[in-house]
Amino acid sequence: MLVKVLPMIACAVACAAALPATADPDTPPAEAAALRQFLGNGGYLKWAKESRAHPSAGPHPVTVRTYLNPALAASLAAGNPQHPVGAAAVKELFGDDGKLSGWAVSIKTEPRSGVGKGWYWYEVTSTARDAGPVAAGHGVPLCANCHAPGNDFVLGAFPLR
Repeated sequence: MLVKVLPMIACAVACAAALPATADPDTPPAEAAALRQFLGNGGYLKWAKESRAHPSAGPHPVTVRTYLNPALAASLAAGNPQHPVGAAAVKELFGDDGKLSGWAVSIKTEPRSGVGKGWYWYEVTSTARDAGPVAAGHGVPLCANCHAPGNDFVLGAFPLR
């Protein structure tokens, strides 16, 4: 009986090692529908964030508040010239009434950023569950061109204020 059990234990260990690791819950999905669900569920709310909303310094014509996932916060803190795959930022967009009106998101999906094509860019200007994004994809020119001067396409002051 012991002879039959040992191969099963060895297989269980080897087979478990071959399985992919559980996805990091702090890395948002780089696909529009899944990302919209992540945002709507508040999957980013426990990340490092700016202390308060403020007028946008960029093309987002609203008040904004930025959140950084642990991978991006650690990379910025270390002064890395390139951020790791999985680094992400979520910018909440607020309307004139002070209510959440949408999100802008960047997620590093490739080791090399290219001309922004190593980042997944997403923006939606409504919190309605069925709202479609105004931008979604890798290397979205408007997003990538605006973020190009940043540290590996990340704009904004660090540490967060």
